[in-house]
Amino acid sequence: MFRRMTRERYLSDAELEALMSVARGRRHVHQPRDHALLALLANTGIRPAEARALTRGDVHPNAKTPWIRLRRVKKGHAASPVNELPIHPAVAKVLARYVATLESRRSAKLFPFTPRQSARLFHYYAKKAGLPGHHRIYALRHTVGMRLWRHTGDVRMIQGIMGHVRLKASSAYVHIGPERMRDAQSKLGTIQ
Repeated sequence: MFRRMTRERYLSDAELEALMSVARGRRHVHQPRDHALLALLANTGIRPAEARALTRGDVHPNAKTPWIRLRRVKKGHAASPVNELPIHPAVAKVLARYVATLESRRSAKLFPFTPRQSARLFHYYAKKAGLPGHHRIYALRHTVGMRLWRHTGDVRMIQGIMGHVRLKASSAYVHIGPERMRDAQSKLGTIQ
């Protein structure tokens, strides 16, 4: 059944900025790790389980075009065959700063969390940022999907970046708002 993407399932731009501001500014020994995890989730749309599966060898923040190697998973099962995902240089800088603090083994887990620990970490930062209590860590993935739709309007791009096997999953992010309708009508022109 098709479910419309509701407001409770993604963060507004202001909420996302508040969350990231708290993650950037926290003075704690785990700040680089926490900031790296939240920045990665908020800017790539990968699933929290995919982030937890990353090892040091999967992250290439200093490459000419920064990228990460993913093991796409969905509820414990392999999903789409996409293995490499480019990352924004600003996110790569945050990851590089965190990776520099890790041990040198390439097989070392980047984010050694259980699902519950990563959810609690998100709730901690969400509370500090003043976000409503109904958001979950998966909201970061949905936020990326909504932002991709707003900025590209390309459902196939959403499918590729989010790692959806079926296009129907990507269409949950498609919302046709009034501004989008006005833009489409203005491109048509008038016939009199």
